[in-house]
Amino acid sequence: MSQELNGSWVNSYGSKMDLLLLEYGAIVGQYSSTTGSTGIYSVIGQCSPDKPSESKGLAVVLSIYWHPINAETPDESWHWVSTYCGQLLGTGELSVTNSLVATCDFNGFSAGDYIDKLTFQKVSSTPDPFILSLNSESEGVTFNNPINGEWVGVNPGVQLGLTVTNSDYGLVQGVVEYQNTIITLKGFTDTVVSGLGRQSISVCGYMSGRDVPVSLSGWLDVSNNSLQLSRWLANATSPENVYYQSDVESWLLRKK
Repeated sequence: MSQELNGSWVNSYGSKMDLLLLEYGAIVGQYSSTTGSTGIYSVIGQCSPDKPSESKGLAVVLSIYWHPINAETPDESWHWVSTYCGQLLGTGELSVTNSLVATCDFNGFSAGDYIDKLTFQKVSSTPDPFILSLNSESEGVTFNNPINGEWVGVNPGVQLGLTVTNSDYGLVQGVVEYQNTIITLKGFTDTVVSGLGRQSISVCGYMSGRDVPVSLSGWLDVSNNSLQLSRWLANATSPENVYYQSDVESWLLRKK
């Protein structure tokens, strides 16, 4: 398993992301933001098992919950999540598409999906110590939440099961059946919806049938009890074909 993702990464906005690679390509980390609201945020992700090279990168997806783990004064951005979909290039750059899911208005931004291209440079091969250990949740524990349960895709035909496993930190896990492949998922959902019409979610996994990391991000529409999701696949490419690294597809699911 490639260890190149381990360490501290900084993007052009000055935000820092610390990543640690676990078994089977699972990733945990934390994000220190300097844009919009400030704070330290939790990261969960997944990468492919191959090492990056000059001709092909290392595919990766990351989920971020914009509810800081070190702040006490809330704002509306605490309900938001992101998916990062892209790759670690052989040149050493981490190139991702950021899909920000804003489920409510805040600071001049309306609810919706916001897409940005981000590039990170490694500044240290050792990540800073994490404030929160995301690997310590209790197995088999379930917290009541509207997003829990079985969901069936209207188009395409997929089946998705979700369970909130830690309500304080928005941790959610699940399993999706897609293209004859069973994918285990882990990530975040907004657990403090406070009467909003949308509940954000971003989860990551690995699609062995196509040998690619996958992320689902979007929201639960409270008014009609449906999931509006974007399915992101991360493709490993050569540096000149980096535009091909993020594959997205729209899903609509309803509770079974």
